[in-house]
Amino acid sequence: MTASALDRKPFRLPFSPTFLIWLGFLAVLILIGVYSAIIVFINGLYITNMSDSVPWGLWITVDLSSIALGAGAFTLSAIVYIFGIKRLQPIIRLSVLVGFAGYTSAMLMLLVDIGRPDRFWHPWVFWNVHSVLWEVTMCITIYLLIMVTEFAPVIVETKLFDRWPALRKFGHFLHKLTPFLAVLGLVISLLHQSSLGAMYGILKSRPFWFKPSMPIMFVLSAIASGPAVTVAVAYVLEWVTGKRTVPHDVLRLIARFSGVGLLAYGYIKFWDMAAVTYYGRTPGVSSAFALLQQQTPYSFSFWVGEVILGILVPAILFLVPRFNKNPAAAVLGALSAMIGIIIHRWNVTVGGLYVPVSYSPGTAFKLPTGTYFPAPVEWGVAILVIGYALTVLTLGAYFLPLFEKNER
Repeated sequence: MTASALDRKPFRLPFSPTFLIWLGFLAVLILIGVYSAIIVFINGLYITNMSDSVPWGLWITVDLSSIALGAGAFTLSAIVYIFGIKRLQPIIRLSVLVGFAGYTSAMLMLLVDIGRPDRFWHPWVFWNVHSVLWEVTMCITIYLLIMVTEFAPVIVETKLFDRWPALRKFGHFLHKLTPFLAVLGLVISLLHQSSLGAMYGILKSRPFWFKPSMPIMFVLSAIASGPAVTVAVAYVLEWVTGKRTVPHDVLRLIARFSGVGLLAYGYIKFWDMAAVTYYGRTPGVSSAFALLQQQTPYSFSFWVGEVILGILVPAILFLVPRFNKNPAAAVLGALSAMIGIIIHRWNVTVGGLYVPVSYSPGTAFKLPTGTYFPAPVEWGVAILVIGYALTVLTLGAYFLPLFEKNER
């Protein structure tokens, strides 16, 4: 080809215009979030609407939701490598990517929420072995390292590592450790998922939280919703790329698993409400429950958000054969389950803080009820986390060989 011919050859962008528009949208989200985070770092947490009575709000809700929605990684890895159901193997890489996006989003959220991000390393150096929060921090750190190790073989398969065969060989060695990492990841994940609930359940001065079912509900909700999110991501990628990513029979099987998990979660939730709230007669719990019903929209968010949208709707869409075979219904069910998880984490975190502290659970509440609604800067930082998570999923799906016979 002559030089003049080369000059006439049109310049082609590496991405399609639609893809560039999507990346631009994600960049806007991240810029809004970074600007909000800088304002928080400069002025401190006092510019948020959090207070001494309600010190946790939107950010902790996002943090806990991200961890729960990323639980598909340890759930599906355990099913494949521990229980030997190799049929689900095609979705493992995608589930680990979704889990990585969820857990790193939670850590990014905490970096802003702690108020002093320069001290993020303190839990790793100054061990407080009596603190549930310290145990959660250590478990999440270890599990994130496990996911990175599990995902390293996928990264070294990209063309970028053609020039470094030694690294690719090392990645293949790490791949042989996957069954061991799956077992370790399951143990660590169950520890911190349950401890997130136990963190609330052991606080006797917060009567609304003080109940033994919290760890079980946190674990079951994560196990049920995490795989559903991965199924939704697989279907969306198929629609966007026009290529089959994971066999549909595999996705339908995972959706049914999530449906059963949601029903189990719903059973524990109703047992908790009946046995603990209505019949348990634990001092302070009945008063706290009545206060939330009278002065907050807790009843509406519980029945409509947690029960109907979070459990019944996705369970029907995942388990009824007519809907289970419809990819759109699976994505809708996953979105509904996501909404339910977010509302549950909000109700637990913020709802429990609305009830005044009672150091003597038998006494009547005399302190004013806590009030809270996120400030604009809090929404901005939440947008940062959402933009980050979507960017990780987008770039990972575009550049990494997540599926067998991946064509680019």
